[in-house]
Amino acid sequence: MITEANKAIIFARKHIGNGALMDSSARACLTDALNAVEREDYRAAKMWAVKSLGYSVGIFHGDYQRAAK
Repeated sequence: MITEANKAIIFARKHIGNGALMDSSARACLTDALNAVEREDYRAAKMWAVKSLGYSVGIFHGDYQRAAK
């Protein structure tokens, strides 16, 4: 689970600041993902990172699809 969370966070970081309309929501979700890692709650970290991707690139983007697996 830890590697899945890390993969999702890497994808989420990659797309922050890409000009998405919901960039502030994507950033907030990424912050929540990183806080979850600090608590060692990797399931929540992955969930927040995937949610961040949903805001930054949308659910049909390849990185979202890979992270959400």
